[in-house]
Amino acid sequence: MDNDPSLANARGYTAEQARRFREDLQKLRNAGPGVQMDLAHLAGQLTVERARTFANQALGRRLPVVLRCVENIYRIFPPDRQRFLSQDECSDVAIQLHAFAINVYALFDNIAWICVLESGANIPPLKIGLYKPECQPYLPAKLVEYLNEPTALTWYRTYGKLYRDSTAHRIAPYLPQRAYTPDEGESWRELHGRSLQALREAATTADRGSRMLKLDEHERLNEQKESIGSNSLLVALSLTGEDASPAVYLHPQLLCDLGLAHELVRTFAAALRAAYGWSSPAIPAMTVGAQ
Repeated sequence: MDNDPSLANARGYTAEQARRFREDLQKLRNAGPGVQMDLAHLAGQLTVERARTFANQALGRRLPVVLRCVENIYRIFPPDRQRFLSQDECSDVAIQLHAFAINVYALFDNIAWICVLESGANIPPLKIGLYKPECQPYLPAKLVEYLNEPTALTWYRTYGKLYRDSTAHRIAPYLPQRAYTPDEGESWRELHGRSLQALREAATTADRGSRMLKLDEHERLNEQKESIGSNSLLVALSLTGEDASPAVYLHPQLLCDLGLAHELVRTFAAALRAAYGWSSPAIPAMTVGAQ
């Protein structure tokens, strides 16, 4: 989970940070075809038909969706963007975040299903999951080792499951349209109050000339209000009440999650081959055209 405090007071990422994010995204895009090839090769080794179906049609379909969500967010909101995001653009980012959260988490469940199906075990569907005790005896040993490492375990317990469950059942993640410093927040509230007062006075005055002046004042104050702040770098579920959770930095978090997805699938494939004595594929390094 990426929550780097060095970014906490920034009005935007530095040029170096934005460059690094773009480079890291390109590296992950380059790695994508290799992960898909590894999975396709593993699917051909599976001996249970339904396990092959889950490898090809569940896990195999989700991986490009996860990547596409990241690409779409970086297209809508490049890390070096200075122009204010519109409300529609923030909603478009939220749509991608919702799909991303559900599908990254589902990779864990799809892998658990493949392991259980290939083993021939008969477990109730609600008991199938990589971290569910009923399922763990049917996971390859090297995969269990990976899942118990601090990075994977912390990601799953404190972030991945929280965002998936909240997206599906409670409060979905969102990108605020604007972020404010304390001084900017005070200025926004003051301008907002004055603009509402001007609108109320326009609605109650009988004189047409005075009404038009008040409407012009209302519009001018709104324009001043909308010029304050900066694009939010943070996404969150809820920041208040019993559902409050820490906000996370959007762009680096997406890269961390996508990298984890690739690592999980490659580790799973290698672990299952080791458990069954299957051969590994020779996958060449590949480069995908930059967007």
